Amino acid sequence: MMRGAILSAVVLVLGSAAITPVSAQNGFALKGHYIVNSSAAEEARESRQLPDADAFGLGAELVLPVGLGVGISGYTAKSDQEAFDSREFTVLGEVNYFLRLPMLPISPYAGVHAGLGVLDQDNVTDPDLEIQDKRRSQLGYQLGVRFQVTPLIGLDAQWRRMSTSADEDQDDRLERDQVLLGVTVF
Repeated sequence: MMRGAILSAVVLVLGSAAITPVSAQNGFALKGHYIVNSSAAEEARESRQLPDADAFGLGAELVLPVGLGVGISGYTAKSDQEAFDSREFTVLGEVNYFLRLPMLPISPYAGVHAGLGVLDQDNVTDPDLEIQDKRRSQLGYQLGVRFQVTPLIGLDAQWRRMSTSADEDQDDRLERDQVLLGVTVF
């Protein structure tokens, strides 16, 4: 009888742990991405070397308890010749759904994004100036996985297919298909 009670208690504790999401997969987060064109990622896979970044991105995200993440991010193409203040940032709004796996610190996700326009130095010096581009109805999509290293840090790997409008807005050095490696801080 005592064994049955202990076994029941262990099953109850493990069962409740299995349905409890990792705490860092909820709430506000800041994100940073190392962005690589998919052709460069394919070449790197064959040569087994980490490719140079084609772009860098920053963003913010709010992950709701139901697994829905809403965020905004901006990225710019890497350039050694351009001054930082003359660069343009492509801005995206995104929504992701995180699938929580019981007792595992891994969350696969899928989502959509829309290009919100291009932010440049003129927008910073004159805040009343609107962000360029009004074609916000086109959607792109992304698939990824987030691994929770610690309760406050997550690592992301994502494949993204840019929407047509965001692809037209971004720098010519960037392809429509991209691979993102990122760090998320909660």
